[in-house]
Amino acid sequence: MRSVRAIPAAAALVAALVPLAACDPAADTSAGDGPPSSASPGASAGDGKGGSCPAPAPGHKVIWVHHVEGAMNTVVAKEAKAECRAGSQEGISYHPVGQFGNYRPASGSTVITVISKKESQQKKLTARNGGIAHVKTCADPDGEQFDSGQRKADTSDCWGLNFYDVKIDSENRITRMTEVYSS
Repeated sequence: MRSVRAIPAAAALVAALVPLAACDPAADTSAGDGPPSSASPGASAGDGKGGSCPAPAPGHKVIWVHHVEGAMNTVVAKEAKAECRAGSQEGISYHPVGQFGNYRPASGSTVITVISKKESQQKKLTARNGGIAHVKTCADPDGEQFDSGQRKADTSDCWGLNFYDVKIDSENRITRMTEVYSS
């Protein structure tokens, strides 16, 4: 009977997240310090993919998180490229590209917005109070990156594909991080 109750919750989560994956340039409302965009770097109307993806706001890029290392403060990630198909109902599809890079939150109060599978909505955290821990857990669902002796983390709140829109400062530090939905 449990699976029957999960269907409405999953449908509500997907319905709430679909606007995050729209391929409409008007969906980018991330000017300044507002909420980050679900757009990605590198896509343009002439990208040969049959459609165009919105460009990220200045100072923003989309990354794919591989893992978090150190004292839970270094995000190891690749930049992500978007693909949008005109007329498709799939939304934006992201793919990691290039070399790994290291990113650190600018401070413990850096806002990290994650997709909470349990709550079927986005949840705002800070780097210090659960944000980086969520990113680390979800990027490593099998617990392979944990130091020996640690127990496997609960990944039941992880949405999925580890793509994040990040705002980067002049010192390559994350000043805002938002998990984005990708098809």
